[in-house]
Amino acid sequence: MYPTASDVLAFLGLSVEGQNVAQVERIIRTATMMVRGYTRGRGFDESGFPEEDLEAVIVSCAARLYRNPTLDTNQSAGPFQTSPGVFNGWTLPELAILNQYRVRAR
Repeated sequence: MYPTASDVLAFLGLSVEGQNVAQVERIIRTATMMVRGYTRGRGFDESGFPEEDLEAVIVSCAARLYRNPTLDTNQSAGPFQTSPGVFNGWTLPELAILNQYRVRAR
């Protein structure tokens, strides 16, 4: 099964009400394509559905992208500066899952 907007919003501790569900769905499609590209299609069944652990990677990636859709890496106001959580590559837990499906060059 594909992750849903509800899955991503629940992961973030948000309710569907008041959220841009259409944007979350677009982000899920993007995250799914990124996962499929990284694994070279491994871990997806003939219908295109990801394995359960790959679903978790898609949800966590989509959550980061939803939290910061502009992909700004640094924001500042006066002397204060923050670096929000953006998609700047896979996290270590995501890589642990993704690398189980990826075939590396020898």
